[in-house]
Amino acid sequence: MITWVIGRGGLLGSAVSRRTPRQYLPGPIPWSDVEAARRVLHEQARGLEAAASGDAWRIVWAAGAATTSTPPEEAMAEVEPLRGLVTGLRSALPSGPGAFFLASSAGGVYAGASPPPFGAETGPAPLSAYGELKLAQEDLAIDVLAGVIPVVVGRLSNLYGPGQNLDKLQGLISRLALSAATQQPINIFVPLETIRDYLYVDDAAREVLAATEDPTAPGASVRIIASGQPATVAQLIRTMSLVAKRRVPVALGSHPSATAQSLDLRLIPTAPLRAITPLAAGMKNVYFDILSRLQQDALVG
Repeated sequence: MITWVIGRGGLLGSAVSRRTPRQYLPGPIPWSDVEAARRVLHEQARGLEAAASGDAWRIVWAAGAATTSTPPEEAMAEVEPLRGLVTGLRSALPSGPGAFFLASSAGGVYAGASPPPFGAETGPAPLSAYGELKLAQEDLAIDVLAGVIPVVVGRLSNLYGPGQNLDKLQGLISRLALSAATQQPINIFVPLETIRDYLYVDDAAREVLAATEDPTAPGASVRIIASGQPATVAQLIRTMSLVAKRRVPVALGSHPSATAQSLDLRLIPTAPLRAITPLAAGMKNVYFDILSRLQQDALVG
C-alpha cells in the first residue's frame, strides 16, 4: 500500500509518516498562498494514479495551522486547499482500492456540546472558527468522496508528543515542559480543573493507519480517537513537576480564545486503542525532547 500524508511536517503527520515505508511524495505545497496550495494539491491528487500503479493506496490529511484563537476568515481559508485535493482526487481516482482519512478535532467540534462525555453520536457544537473549520472540512471530504471511496473522519483528542511546534498557541504539555526546563512561567488561560483527553501522538498514528489499512466499500464513518483517560490541567502540572524533578512556574491569566474552551471535554473512544502510552511516560518523552532542543539551540547560538 502506498500512503500520501499531507501535513508531514506536523505532529501527527510526521508520526504517521514514520510508520509508512512506501509513500507518495509529490513535492512541496505552497501553504502560504491558499489559492496556489489549492491548485498544487489538485494536480498532485491527479498524479497519485501513476504512483500507486494499481496497488492499494490511502491519503491522510493531517495539515492545518489554525487554532482556537485563529480569526474566522483566516481559519476558513484552510478549506480551500482541501477542496483542491478532494476534487482532484475525485476527477482522477486511482484504479486500486483506496481510502481517505481526515484528521479533525474533537475539541473544536464538541466545545459547546453538553453533557460530557462525548462520542461519535454527539451532535457537533463548535464555539470557535477553528471548530467551524473542522466541520466544514469534514462535510467537504464526505460530500465529494464518500460516494466513491471509504472516508474516515477521525475526531482526535488533544495530541501531544516530542517535536510539537511551539510557535502556535497550543500544546499545553509541550509548554509545561518548556516552562519546567527554562523556569519561565507559563500563562494558563483556563481554570486548573479544566478536563481534557490527552493522546500520545504515536498512539494516534497507529489508529489512523489501522482505520485505513483495509479499504472496503465506499461510505463515510466518524471515529473518536482518544485515550479515554481524561486529565485536568492541575494534574498535568503536577505530573510535569514530578517528571522534570523541578517546579513548573505557572501564571494564571486570560486570553480571548478561552471563551471557546469547554471546561469538560471527556471523550468516548469509538474503539479501544491498540496501545496507550501512560501519561507520565509520554510527558517525560516531551520534557527530554524540549531539553534536547534547548541544548541544540544553545550549541547553534
